[in-house]
Amino acid sequence: MEENLLKETKKQKIQGNLMEMTEKWMSLERKTLKQRQEAEQFYEKNLMKLIEQDYVDRNTEKVYERAKYLIMSVGMSYEPIVLNICLLRPEKILFLCTEQTEKYLDKVVPYCKLSASRFQKAVVSETNPVDIYHEIKRAYQSWERPQKLYIDFTGGTKAMSAAAAMAGSMINVQLIYIGTNDYLPDFRKPNPGSETLFYITNPLEVFGDLEIEKAFALFGRHNYPGARARLEELKEDVPDPDVRQQLEFAYLLSCVYEAWDALKFADAYGYIAKLNRQLKRDRSIHGQFLLMDFVDLLVRQEKILEPLAEMEDLIRQKKHAYIMSQKQYMIPLMFTMYQSTLIREDQEKLDMATLLLYRLLEMIEQSRLSRYNLYVSKMDYLHMAVDEEKHPEWKQLDAKAFFEEVKQRYLEIKTKLFGKACNPYMAEQVSLLDGFVVLLALDDDISKQSNGRHIEKLKRIRAMVHLRNNSIFAHGLGPVGNDDFQRFKQFVIELFKEYCLLEGISFDACVNDITWINPFQSVYYSGVESK
Repeated sequence: MEENLLKETKKQKIQGNLMEMTEKWMSLERKTLKQRQEAEQFYEKNLMKLIEQDYVDRNTEKVYERAKYLIMSVGMSYEPIVLNICLLRPEKILFLCTEQTEKYLDKVVPYCKLSASRFQKAVVSETNPVDIYHEIKRAYQSWERPQKLYIDFTGGTKAMSAAAAMAGSMINVQLIYIGTNDYLPDFRKPNPGSETLFYITNPLEVFGDLEIEKAFALFGRHNYPGARARLEELKEDVPDPDVRQQLEFAYLLSCVYEAWDALKFADAYGYIAKLNRQLKRDRSIHGQFLLMDFVDLLVRQEKILEPLAEMEDLIRQKKHAYIMSQKQYMIPLMFTMYQSTLIREDQEKLDMATLLLYRLLEMIEQSRLSRYNLYVSKMDYLHMAVDEEKHPEWKQLDAKAFFEEVKQRYLEIKTKLFGKACNPYMAEQVSLLDGFVVLLALDDDISKQSNGRHIEKLKRIRAMVHLRNNSIFAHGLGPVGNDDFQRFKQFVIELFKEYCLLEGISFDACVNDITWINPFQSVYYSGVESK
């Protein structure tokens, strides 16, 4: 109590002396050069120390964090420089001055009792901001990118101040300046005692919504790595805690889709599980946060990714045949190929989209072949399974006789397909087209056509194989054109829908579940705008 009283008494005494000295200073004659010099000397001798003490008293509480490093632009007045040095007491200082303002450091250094090791100066162009950028960058790096760094752009030309402020915002350090609401134009100085420390708002507080829009726009271009990198910065820098949490949701979503798009299923599953835990945690209190309207869809996407994540371990165990025979793995994998195709098409990467469609076509074939214990890399015809419902008579045949029956049908189909007799052998490793021929020989519905013209369907598959082979990513030398791609896409998707129908799967429901979200689509997007 007594200590506070002493402080208040001292403060009042300083303010009283300041007012008294200010009145005397303002009353001095300034008609001649000599009189103006004497007034300036009076200011330095009688006012400056009082201004400093008053400024430090009034602004100390505003300094929420001590800065170890300080960068200052030097103008034609030394006073604001010494005020902030006395207030902030930095360990290291960089002065940015011009050839015209360098001389004012001769007043700053002795007034603040700066040792030579405590400061450095850089003479820069007052009109070329690149000079200032380079010097700030050099100091920032030599100081090992400190977090506790202030840039004071009170002094210098407007160009210097703007350049210093822009550089500071780029490296995300605190910007400050000394201002006044009581400037005395006749004396060309602030009214003594009106000098005030101002913090420049973090640019993200004002322009954060624009930066968020840019990050979310990357989702629209399916640039998930870019969105992830930008959101990783934004979610740490945006001041508003509610916005930060919502950006965390968007960040995790970008991680999910980046990993999913790269077929890193275990990583994608880990990210989406974390995202859904956070959404569930906050839903009761923050039901109108970003992505809350997509909670159910994201839960379904987590269920899609779960078996895909398990599949990675099965692949390491080389259980490829088992994977092919299990719909729980093949269906999400096939729809992943479908979704990736749409993304590559949207990015106008038609050759890559064609390869993905071709892979989807292969998966349709491989999945259907697995029903008969057949796998394209090793066709064990003597252990083929029989569709007893369609052909109960085949069940009566031994393995060799059944193979001969299927082989005979296979050769007849190939003769009709190619218009001539073909190699009388059935290969152990089959191509895409041969796989569909085998399926037709087994009377599988995926190779059949409702009008009974089954060979026509195989001819379409053959034509699609040729189209893919002409891609530069396969055996060709040129890119796939849009017309050819659309024809290929239409055929594969039609066949995929047939496959889903045969397997008892809702194509439309699966497409809806696997469609990737853009945060812009959230009805709560407006809540992420900076406040």
